[in-house]
Amino acid sequence: MVRTATTIYSLHPTGSPVRVPFSGSMESLDAARLCYGDSTTIHNIVPHCQSDSTLAIAFFYFDFNDTKKQNPENLIRSLIKQLSGQSTNTPETLNTLYSRSQDGQQQPTTDDLESTLQQMVKDFHQVFFVLDALDECTEREELMELIGHIVGWKAENLHLLTTSRRESGITETLEPLTTGQISIQNEVVNADIQIHLRNRLRNDSKLRKFRAHERKEIETKLMNGAHGM
Repeated sequence: MVRTATTIYSLHPTGSPVRVPFSGSMESLDAARLCYGDSTTIHNIVPHCQSDSTLAIAFFYFDFNDTKKQNPENLIRSLIKQLSGQSTNTPETLNTLYSRSQDGQQQPTTDDLESTLQQMVKDFHQVFFVLDALDECTEREELMELIGHIVGWKAENLHLLTTSRRESGITETLEPLTTGQISIQNEVVNADIQIHLRNRLRNDSKLRKFRAHERKEIETKLMNGAHGM
């Protein structure tokens, strides 16, 4: 898949600037790694959340190759599970949801899941949601509606960071809600990919066995197909 550019959107439900506890500025993030599963954003935030029980982070990666990671309802369920795992006790709102679902005999509605997530956010001093690759969600309209609902909560303690290709439907929905965004062009990402690739070819014991011209050929072929990915 060819990505022409990836945009990072930061959204805060109250319209205030997002305050993510990075060790550097947003512009200093390693753009290439941010867009993959090995997210620099998450690596910067997680240590802060682990050292303070009043902070929580939950993240979700949409993936064309995994149907379970394309459904907005699965996103809600994942966020609920992650926040529950970071709570000191079982959230009362989860007990309520369990009872309303006939002690787990029935599946809760999407509205009930959204309401549960909204209440769980209130249990923390600060909450960070990181949603990666929105463009890989096959239920695009439902996802945009869900993000609109989350922003509509106007929760002072909630921060939302997303990444996506600039595609119709996503751009039109997110830009009016965004407090900041960074556009990552392929050229910028490819430069970081090449640095990482050369480092692996030079230092990986399994790759060092190839001769210099073979390593160069590997680098050339991989970079020709990178397209910012």
